Amino acid sequence: MTTAPMTFAEQRLALAVDAAQLGSWTWDMASGTTSWDERLEEMHGLAPGGFGGTFEDWVAALHPEDRQACITRVQEALADPGPYVLFHRTTWPDGSVHSIECRGTVLVDDAGQPTGTTGVAIDITMREQLVQTLQTALLPPTLPTVPGASLAARYRAADKTTAIGGDWYAAIALADDRLALAIGDVAGHGLDAVADMAAARFSLRTLALIDARPEIVLDRLNQVVRVFESDTMITALYGVLDPVERTWTFASAGHVPAVLRRSDGSACLLEAASDPPLGTASSFRTHRVDLGPDAVTLFLCTDGLVERRREPITRGLERLVAACATAPMEPELMCDDVIAQLLGEFPNQDDVAVVAVRLT
Repeated sequence: MTTAPMTFAEQRLALAVDAAQLGSWTWDMASGTTSWDERLEEMHGLAPGGFGGTFEDWVAALHPEDRQACITRVQEALADPGPYVLFHRTTWPDGSVHSIECRGTVLVDDAGQPTGTTGVAIDITMREQLVQTLQTALLPPTLPTVPGASLAARYRAADKTTAIGGDWYAAIALADDRLALAIGDVAGHGLDAVADMAAARFSLRTLALIDARPEIVLDRLNQVVRVFESDTMITALYGVLDPVERTWTFASAGHVPAVLRRSDGSACLLEAASDPPLGTASSFRTHRVDLGPDAVTLFLCTDGLVERRREPITRGLERLVAACATAPMEPELMCDDVIAQLLGEFPNQDDVAVVAVRLT
């Protein structure tokens, strides 16, 4: 049996797929078979012909933490036939983890009923690593010091490498020995989120040095976001810590509240009326907390530390307060201890940034 020669259109498509280093697949629901080309097998660390050829074999090739989300996305696409996108990881036989982006479409019969899927895939491991490296490089390499306060911060990327996000923090030593602190999260993921994160952090640092009042800083940053990143939404918590007056004055743009840990082992959320995220708010309110004469530690974080799927965020905040209450008060140790308590049992689905500052 001979194979019919490819048409000109098929040849052009084959050249384009080859030039773009794309792999391809076709899943036929009636026969239960799934066909991969050699490049897609290569992306999964398989030798030519190493793929089993069924939907179940595809599921088995997915990283265990990504399987349910991928299956759900395919089911959604079949229920409403059309194009869809998948991001997932796969573990090669040598133990290395690789990231793959798939762009598929649902095939239908004359009655519009789904018969399977087809599409292309590309290995994005290097791209995601570069984005993560860029994101880490944009965070401050050193933290400032002010009399009467010690400071520490941590950033942890998501375990799922295709979810590179826009979490950020900033610490600025002000001229009068006060300390300006900010933490925030850009909605979305990928290079756009990282770029928006960098713009927000650099803008905030400049604005804080001009006029450090929280309502002024967030209001002006809100204007920057509206003008230059009009399609971006950013949550942020910004405040000024005064080690002499022992006060924490802050404003919130839809962000997770800070935790106050006292030397007696008690901890509480510094909850106050929060205003909408940057890019959507019209004004911001300032709140002032008297920290008292004893040693205290403030703990700021992004929502990746507390949010869990299928549970209210209030439960995550309760865990956060409990973790801060039992963690050491020294900032370096507190950052590591709280992260270990809250992320030790769960895969890190989102980026996490934390900042801890202690007044003695």
